[in-house]
Amino acid sequence: MINKLLFCLVCCFSAISIGQVSFTNEGDLLGNYPDHSEVAVDMNGDYLDDYVRVSQNGIGIDYSNGDGTFNSVFYTVPIENTPNWSIAAGDLDENGYNDLVLGNGSRVSFLYANANGTAYTETPFPQFIFSQRSTMADIDNDGDLDSFVCHDVDLSHPYRNDGTGTMSLDQTLIVTIDAPGNYASVWVDYDNDGDTDMYLTKCRQGAAPGDPFRDNAMYTNNGDGTFTENAQDINMRDNAQSWSTVFEDFDNDGDFDAFIVNHDFQNRFMLNDGTGMFTDIIGGTGINANDLGAWENQAADFNNDGFVDIFSELSKELYINNGDLTFTGIDLPFDEGAIGDLNNDGFLDVVNDGIFWRNNGNSNNWVKIALQGVESNYNGIGARVEIYGDWGMQIREVRSGEGFSHMNSLVAHFGLGTATTIDQIVIHWPSGIVDVIEDPNINEQHIYVEGENILAVTDFQKDGIKLFPNPTVDNINFSLPGLENTAVRVMDVNGRTVLNTVISSENSIDVSGLRSGAYFVQLEVEKKLVSYKFVKR
Repeated sequence: MINKLLFCLVCCFSAISIGQVSFTNEGDLLGNYPDHSEVAVDMNGDYLDDYVRVSQNGIGIDYSNGDGTFNSVFYTVPIENTPNWSIAAGDLDENGYNDLVLGNGSRVSFLYANANGTAYTETPFPQFIFSQRSTMADIDNDGDLDSFVCHDVDLSHPYRNDGTGTMSLDQTLIVTIDAPGNYASVWVDYDNDGDTDMYLTKCRQGAAPGDPFRDNAMYTNNGDGTFTENAQDINMRDNAQSWSTVFEDFDNDGDFDAFIVNHDFQNRFMLNDGTGMFTDIIGGTGINANDLGAWENQAADFNNDGFVDIFSELSKELYINNGDLTFTGIDLPFDEGAIGDLNNDGFLDVVNDGIFWRNNGNSNNWVKIALQGVESNYNGIGARVEIYGDWGMQIREVRSGEGFSHMNSLVAHFGLGTATTIDQIVIHWPSGIVDVIEDPNINEQHIYVEGENILAVTDFQKDGIKLFPNPTVDNINFSLPGLENTAVRVMDVNGRTVLNTVISSENSIDVSGLRSGAYFVQLEVEKKLVSYKFVKR
């Protein structure tokens, strides 16, 4: 019989609503099962979060039925590289079933699902790597998932996807500093320019304060397939033996802030000013800056009040976001795990060490958004999802690999508090396509296919409308003739209008006055509104 222990944790909030957080220990669904780094992600293509564990004898999956019950299956297959350090999930070969990248103290493997998700094949790599955080992301933005695995004692390993799911170790995919101490990578568009950057959290055993091997690094995407390390320029080059960093929009102002757990000096809460510059404000947050030594570090909205909470291996395991950049620390009977909505009730659960910790929920509302890429990778990893309502806006990114070791759901989850409507959902896909959904239902999971709710009409692109040069420095030219004097609106990636102009007699517009970054140009052609992405250098 499953042992159920109810832990009720009641907290008050000054934000959207007053909410409760409580979890029930539902025990081990698969029974006494030896496991390693755990996963809370859909594995059979039904967009319901499953509980996945990998051991040397095989793969155990508790498939969610969507009603709080599970179909537990164990696939017997010898696993050469058990993921005792980290694991990440994504559909590498785009057959509709998620694959896994496994990292341990000596090797990396890719574990592929077959054509119907009922068997798995491991492809190990021979190169030595003491892997830490494993991730998947479309690093070269070619429409398929690549992988990046941190190396504790040497240069980290990027793996390039050839478009069929076949991976190859390729150091040119992203050029990082040839140094040890790479503990956790996270892919995030921190500067809101429409492409994904990578923050590398670093710790080097035995290195003294000031040693550059301890320097956290930000690899900013230049939009042309290259990355520039600029952590010091944006005040993110921490040197305090960091283990992992979370990026979320903790104040709901449209940009991603960061929380860093350290082992040598204070933890840091880095507030993004909207331009990608960060300031440490931990002294005013209510989080204990000197509570050092955490490994895992994650974040999610556990009470569905509309503000993202911090879930870390600190003395207070859960810091509830009060909605004003202050947090209230509470105790939990667990301090890490994979996060997902395992029983499909709209509230985020945690699984770890063979235990399913069910979130008992409250009266707050919610919405979940699952993605299926077409031009972008199948999972929509790297997409930015925004929701708008009376409260303002909330944003999430779909990421494969966060925290230090586990793998969280690939479904974007939003708490709504007491709000009963959503005005709009906006999805920015890695391809540059933007889907807009008006007035969606709440307390549901929606599945959106890339391009099916597109605001702009892109048929003209297929018929010959092109913007060039792209990227540009001064001018954008339009390949379609006869557009002279057509009104044009230029918007940044947040949808703000930054330029209203008209197309000149040379069939171009002047964008020299814009800052570097990604933009969308919008105009009306043949009574249809069209928009295209361009990059200003």
